[in-house]
Amino acid sequence: MESAVMNLFATPLYRSQLGRVLSEAELAFIQSELGEPVRAITNHSSKNKNILACEEMSAIRAVLQACLDDYFAKIYNSSNDVSLQITQSWLTLSRRGESHHSHVHPNSVVSGVLYINLAGNDGINFYRNEDMIWYELLRNADTYYNAYKYFIKTAIGDILLFPSNVHHGVQEVAEDISRISLSFNSFFSGELGREGFSNSLKISIG
Repeated sequence: MESAVMNLFATPLYRSQLGRVLSEAELAFIQSELGEPVRAITNHSSKNKNILACEEMSAIRAVLQACLDDYFAKIYNSSNDVSLQITQSWLTLSRRGESHHSHVHPNSVVSGVLYINLAGNDGINFYRNEDMIWYELLRNADTYYNAYKYFIKTAIGDILLFPSNVHHGVQEVAEDISRISLSFNSFFSGELGREGFSNSLKISIG
C-alpha cells in the first residue's frame, strides 16, 4: 500500500553562529555580572535582566538583533511595518549537579540563546506540549511524530531562536564547569493587523 505523511504548521528552530570568539572585555563583563548570581530554581542567573542593554554587549546585541531580523523575514514574511525587538536579556549559570527545568517564556514572541561556555556533549531539550493528550502509548522508537522531546546539540558561539511558548530545558551538568549562556526575549514593535478590519495595533518597543 502506498502512503505519504506530510508535516503541517512546523515549529521553527533557527540556528546561527556568533562567528567569532568573545573579546576579553566581553568575557570580563560577563564574569563580573555573574559575580553574585541569583538562584533560579535549579541553577542561577544574573541579577541584571537587561544584559544586552549594556555598552559592553553592544556588538553581541547587534548580531542577535540581525538574527531576529532574519528569523522574522524567513518565518513571518509579513507585509506589516513591524519587526521583532529584543526586550529582556540575562545570563544563566549552571554548575555541576545543576540543570534548567522545563519552562516557557511568557510575554515574548521569539526567545533566543547564545552559548558562551559548554560541556563536551551539551545542548538544549525541547519538549512536546502534551497538555491536550489524554492517552498514553508506548513507543517502539522515537520519531518526529511521537517523540516527547528533542535534544539539540550545541557548541560555544551557537545562537538558537525559537517560539517562546515551546517548552525547553537543560539536562543536569555532569562536568566540573561553569555552563554559561545568554538568553533573551523579543516582542513585536510596529504595526499589526489591518485598520479596515478593526484589529490594527501599534506597539513601540525600546
